[in-house]
Amino acid sequence: MQWSDTKTGYGWVSILLHWVVALIIITLWGIGDWMQGIPEGEPNTLVDLHISIAASTWLLIWARILWRIRSAHPRLKGQGSFSHNLAKCLHHLLLLAVALMLISGPTMVWSAGHPVEAFGLFSISSPFGELPWLNGVAATVHGVCADVIIVVTLLHVCGAFKHLMFNDDETFIRMLMPLRNKD
Repeated sequence: MQWSDTKTGYGWVSILLHWVVALIIITLWGIGDWMQGIPEGEPNTLVDLHISIAASTWLLIWARILWRIRSAHPRLKGQGSFSHNLAKCLHHLLLLAVALMLISGPTMVWSAGHPVEAFGLFSISSPFGELPWLNGVAATVHGVCADVIIVVTLLHVCGAFKHLMFNDDETFIRMLMPLRNKD
């Protein structure tokens, strides 16, 4: 079984982390978008759910980022340098935006004077008191990064469909299962 990435494809660790974390982020985005219509200051179970999911998957998402940085960026056979570098740039931008979300999210909660709680299973107290200015900065970073994630994810999906429909290459297949080692 091919667990690690090769020069031409992804292993099971990358594939599983990609899809599991993608589902987590899509879920968090959906809840985050849904809770925008609720007036500030009102009890909000969606905020609690968003924070609980994020807190309970925080280490897994960091593992995904670190694994991706550590792993190669397998080049598609016949892929030009421009396309390869553009894909790498977009992937790095996506990873940076997700990393900033992982920092700004807890910072928003803590700077509002609350602990980060996950489904009542654990609680992480604020390392500092209520800091309205920091809360504003963290909220802005969180919002901007959410927008960046949406745009880059849409570009990522469009690129994948381009490969599927026009390039007729192995892009989709190599994100579903490891290809035979062609190194």
